[in-house]
Amino acid sequence: MVKKADYSLAVHRNKIKRWIREIFHYSDLNEGYVVVVRLGFLEMGYKNIVKEFNPVLKKFVNNKRV
Repeated sequence: MVKKADYSLAVHRNKIKRWIREIFHYSDLNEGYVVVVRLGFLEMGYKNIVKEFNPVLKKFVNNKRV
């Protein structure tokens, strides 16, 4: 969920949603999860976000399949 108060432009909100969808797609998590985005997410850049998300998602996927 990307709040309009944090990112007033639809272009930015849609970009964030695309990034999150892509990260979850590569982690084989397409079932529907809620991600709350705070101010500063977009400014981190895609590569840094992937670096932050990947270890957490790998741990989540491994625990889910056991």
